[in-house]
Amino acid sequence: MIAVFQDLPAAGLKQANIAVMERAAHAAAAAGSRLIVFPELFLTGYNIGRQALHELAEPVDGPSVGAIAGIARRHGIAIIAGMPERSGDVVFNAALAVDEAGSVAGLYRKIHLFGPDERSAFAPGGEICAVRLAGRRVGLAICYDIEFPEMARALAGAGADLICAPTANMSPYWEVPTTLLRARALENGIPVAYANLVGDDGRLTYTGMSCIVGADGRDLARAGAQGRALLCCSHGSAEVGPGRDPLSTQAADVRLDILCSRTAG
Repeated sequence: MIAVFQDLPAAGLKQANIAVMERAAHAAAAAGSRLIVFPELFLTGYNIGRQALHELAEPVDGPSVGAIAGIARRHGIAIIAGMPERSGDVVFNAALAVDEAGSVAGLYRKIHLFGPDERSAFAPGGEICAVRLAGRRVGLAICYDIEFPEMARALAGAGADLICAPTANMSPYWEVPTTLLRARALENGIPVAYANLVGDDGRLTYTGMSCIVGADGRDLARAGAQGRALLCCSHGSAEVGPGRDPLSTQAADVRLDILCSRTAG
């Protein structure tokens, strides 16, 4: 099973947010989930300002990553969680992937930074990331990334059979967790697990509506626009498959050699 968690983290309080993550991971594992996805920058909060993000950022071998790895190990569940990651003097908006044994399986750095606040706080990532978690090949995207069809297509091309997207989508972009998410899943024949923030932090109102969308573009599970939620659905209902529709071969049929050409008649 796959789980997605929706909530508003405590601004700047890493230990409090780690405690919330542990409770959610415990509940998801008890329900049979092998993987849980948390929202973008859930470790620290999203809208806390550049200075706080830089002060709270940690390297991949930092104490918070160790704590999250411990949660995964104790509960036997893989975890994907958003955090500010420090590499030397550079800070990235990152998604940490930890396997069920508590080992770091990968770290994705957000490629497409949204708006002036993100661009002033973070450096953009430079490569896509697909990792092996919970028996699946999981492609990682963060929020704004998923709004680009090319991102999902690149992850599919890298062998992903599930896309997980920690997110901090806010009003007025209500179409993202509905129309766009369903399109990303359907056009690639890959389920998408989308974990969004929810509520009002005093400046931004997050849209919630976290979801797991099947490979056919239909909702398998969806939260509302208000309140904490833990969604779980079985791997079976989130299967990919070339076999789901023998005519759905867009990924193989697309002519990128023509479409990506810079020449036009």
